Amino acid sequence: MKHLGYLFGLGVAALPISSALADVKSQSLHNKQFLWDDLKQVISESHPHSFSASTLGTGRLTAEKTAHNVHYKLTKRTGAPTVYEHYRAYVGNYPVLSSNLVVVRNNNGEIRQAMGSLISGIASQGQALFHDMPHTQLSQRLEALPELIDVAKYSYEKAFFLNSDTLIPVIEVLATFNDRKEKILLNGDDLTVVSKSYDMSFAFSQQSLKDAGYVAGGGIGGNDKLGAICYSPSPDSMQNCTSYQFDEIAPKGAELRFEDLSQTAIFYEFNGYPFIVKKENNNCILDNPYVVTYDAAVSETTPVSYVCQTNNENFVKREIDQTFDAYYSYSPANEAHFNAGLVMQYFHTQLKALYPQQSTDCDNNGYCIKPLSQKVNRNTIFGTNSASWDGEFVNYGSGNGGYEYFALTGMSIAAHEIAHAITEWNSGLGREDVDSAINEGLSDISAIAILDYYQHTASGAYTQSQAFADQFTDQSGLYTKNRKWWYGWDVFPQDKAARFFELPSWDGRSIDHVKDFTTAKTGHDNGGVLRKAFYELVKTQGWTIQQAYRLFLRANTSGCVFSGMSLNEFGFCLVDQTAHIQVGNKSLNQIKADVSHSLAGVGISTGIGLSTLDADAWLNYNQASYDLSRINQDTIRSINVNWGDGQSESWQHDSGTPIYPYLQRSKQVVEDTLIRFSVNVTTEDQNGNQATQSAYNHFYSRPAALRCEPFMNNAVLHTSTLSINNFTLSGLNAGYRAKLDTPWPVAKPREHTLSFAQDLSGKRVSVYFDSNRNGLMESSEAVLSSQTISGSSVKFTLDQQTNRGLGLLRVAIANNEFDYSLLDVCGVADNAQVVDVMMDVDSDNLPLISDFEVQYLDGNRVKFTNTSQVNEAKNPQFYWQFGFDNRISTARDPGIIDFPTNGGQFDVSLQIQYPDQSENDTKQTRISLDPVNACPAKISNGANADVIYIDDMKLFNYSTLIANVPSAAGFNRDGYSLNNLSGTDIKRRTYISVEIMTNLMPRSTAENLLQNGNRDVRFTIWLDADGNEEFAPSESGLDNDPNYNYWIDNSQCTTVSGSEYCRISATKSLTLPNVSTWDWSKWFVLRSKLEERPTNDYKSDACNRFNYGEIEDLKIKVTRY
Repeated sequence: MKHLGYLFGLGVAALPISSALADVKSQSLHNKQFLWDDLKQVISESHPHSFSASTLGTGRLTAEKTAHNVHYKLTKRTGAPTVYEHYRAYVGNYPVLSSNLVVVRNNNGEIRQAMGSLISGIASQGQALFHDMPHTQLSQRLEALPELIDVAKYSYEKAFFLNSDTLIPVIEVLATFNDRKEKILLNGDDLTVVSKSYDMSFAFSQQSLKDAGYVAGGGIGGNDKLGAICYSPSPDSMQNCTSYQFDEIAPKGAELRFEDLSQTAIFYEFNGYPFIVKKENNNCILDNPYVVTYDAAVSETTPVSYVCQTNNENFVKREIDQTFDAYYSYSPANEAHFNAGLVMQYFHTQLKALYPQQSTDCDNNGYCIKPLSQKVNRNTIFGTNSASWDGEFVNYGSGNGGYEYFALTGMSIAAHEIAHAITEWNSGLGREDVDSAINEGLSDISAIAILDYYQHTASGAYTQSQAFADQFTDQSGLYTKNRKWWYGWDVFPQDKAARFFELPSWDGRSIDHVKDFTTAKTGHDNGGVLRKAFYELVKTQGWTIQQAYRLFLRANTSGCVFSGMSLNEFGFCLVDQTAHIQVGNKSLNQIKADVSHSLAGVGISTGIGLSTLDADAWLNYNQASYDLSRINQDTIRSINVNWGDGQSESWQHDSGTPIYPYLQRSKQVVEDTLIRFSVNVTTEDQNGNQATQSAYNHFYSRPAALRCEPFMNNAVLHTSTLSINNFTLSGLNAGYRAKLDTPWPVAKPREHTLSFAQDLSGKRVSVYFDSNRNGLMESSEAVLSSQTISGSSVKFTLDQQTNRGLGLLRVAIANNEFDYSLLDVCGVADNAQVVDVMMDVDSDNLPLISDFEVQYLDGNRVKFTNTSQVNEAKNPQFYWQFGFDNRISTARDPGIIDFPTNGGQFDVSLQIQYPDQSENDTKQTRISLDPVNACPAKISNGANADVIYIDDMKLFNYSTLIANVPSAAGFNRDGYSLNNLSGTDIKRRTYISVEIMTNLMPRSTAENLLQNGNRDVRFTIWLDADGNEEFAPSESGLDNDPNYNYWIDNSQCTTVSGSEYCRISATKSLTLPNVSTWDWSKWFVLRSKLEERPTNDYKSDACNRFNYGEIEDLKIKVTRY
């Protein structure tokens, strides 16, 4: 029996990524010493010989192993005596994005810490379509994408992206447009967009320079708030500026001098004065070996230049008047050149002090700092009120005439953006999630440190001005009197800041503590935890700003920091650099304690012990849990648990108490507290030797019933009841409803049904699960994302990496695709209904249910996957029977079973019970297998049968219709149908064409499947002329081109909720065989095979199983006359 397919059951991603790599495991390494043996094995394969520049990235893995195994390559090695080794995961020659891990070694070469995640798994043999495509052809395809319209330049990398436990082949494109840079992640199978983000960070032995023609310049800068600042290399040297006054209200220009007599200052020849220009004849160019300044309003390729006046002053009154009249800023180019020169000199001086042995500006074993290019008046797609580092330039917007912003060339902005460049050149932190929080936090901290350097090094009349004094007021606890700890004050017309240090949440967005971290906030907001920690290190622990900043700068450049790290791992890096920092008369232990206390105050833990026990520990809101099920319980002699809030428990082997409640255990802990959890387990081997191992973790607890109500623009009632499996919430109202009191139990491995009170076909549903248990919904936690509803229910499964225990599930029902979004941390709903339900994942209260999935492979090999619902703590016992030769298994997952080659029907069962006999359950199913030498025609996994299938079939003789085949409509779970064409006889040697149409799918999916070159879908026909049921290549259609005769029939397309759905049509032809005179008529089987991502040769795959598609066998009667 075939089931009819319905359009509304399809989502935008209806077609699967058949080359995705499943069963990949990712394990966090931080503080987990028990994983170091596995880690050592992995990294030993990356560099079997001693380290040198020539061995970086080499390995001795065989070509076969590296082609299919996830393996690691050494990419960087820095530091002494502490060494930081950076590794990146690869599949074949393609990197796994965000797979960095860092191994920390002591001076004896021994591992003392590891950070990041260890990824392991084996790739499938298949190659993604666009991974396999040559460069020239792939470039053409990329350039044709709508996402790259108007691109100025781009680069791409073939890679893999880890999503839960699946590696997805992707193409990562870095695209530069005239007004922005974007990072676009494309599916490696069909070039659909996986994600898109802006690749920009936003603000909010030295040769003689004099001999090379560089001179000290100067001129006017500042704005209406700061006043007219005269950048002056010597007293009274900028007399045009100091005599200038825009009008009777504006102040006269005031001299600002700056001297840094440090021997390591890059502008030492000019006494550290940073406004250095290149002088050619009488032309002064804002260009020196460290800073080049462009004015994007004039030229983006030629640096700013001016006619050198007395003392190389840049002063053209008419231009200054016009600029100030329009923007209330005097000269953005002058201001940017002075500020960037000062910032670059500061970084050079600090880095040389931190790394006295380094002689070059960029060293693989040390820090890296490069020349800086910057553009003023660089207004972009983001408007005039932004500044950014885009990987090549620092860009400063022009502001909007002093209405909200002056020119974005203030010193705080310059310091922030140039610090992004320092971060990119050294630690390579990204611009998303935790990376973004650390990246933005470091840049804000850099701005405070550089402003402090400026405050204490500048001199001249300007430093006596009210504006200068206002900028550096330092009175803790007084919101308006603590501007020294404000960021961005110098570019706002009002007396306000972009961000704060004393209490970051003063801005209404930033967080003061890790407990409030969420990816729904920006990196600037989440970076508040580092701003707060830095402030407390100075104010509470008594460090100077410069002492504290040297610690953060050293961490950022030491090689310890890496992309993809956690905040706790960043905390480790800070503590790890304390040996290189001097703070008055404090000892190293005191310095470490100061840093640890400052970080702990914002929820970053650094004192977590090394875990030697292979155990999991996690926190769900106010419920702490641990899992010891991977330890052989027969060897355990004692378990001692410290829940971290004063509660403790223990179990002893001779206590007479059952052990299984202590193998997996949860406990409610004190809320809003840093929980320092530990568990100690003593085991005994067969020789009577005992050993104790420990596991540690730190968490910040929060209330479980904390509501995160979305902002409702228009509350709507779509359903009055909501059910998940057998649990129902009734009496729902329009808008928002939360059920947090009694959690609903749910099993992680199983598929769940979400049911509504009535048919909601065409509506959109999004489902989120709070997997990190922070009480907020984030885009990465989407289980279903704006899926079109068909009927009165949808199905979903949870991420298999989800920890057991309490977790909030959100269901959002809306009319259209974008009616529910995460623009706000708790969501924004338009014409929508939102329901939150507290779930209990893998609850001990779940009933035991035996279940498994079956996947058919070639050669009568069958793969069984256990999807049962069990309580792991009760040590479930599994008993498989396969229905032949007394074949059994007691494994949880028996894997692939070889069944008899002669085929047959086999009763397969899985019985599960607990040792205490409290529960048992059995599932039994019958599978049918053809003889191996026969020609099977089945899909490998019946769950995929509705993905793509033949939904319409017609037979033609040229343009004359011979027959409709109504039985072709729909699908069944075998992916196979056999039917008779009754009432239609076809004459021998007739030329016939078989024309099919697929089920409906998004137009974008259909178009991607039919791209030029090797198509991603294939239609083939055969006629079994000799009756041996083998469908040989010689019995196939007439053409030899598998990519010929496919199209999208626009008349068959339809639009639903703004999205267009279409069918793929295809046709293939052959000539019917002869019928002898003694037969008169004869029945033949016509086989039609539709397959997505075919893996076998064209026309030779009639008898191969397939992953996605369908086979239609049609018996037709061929007559002689």
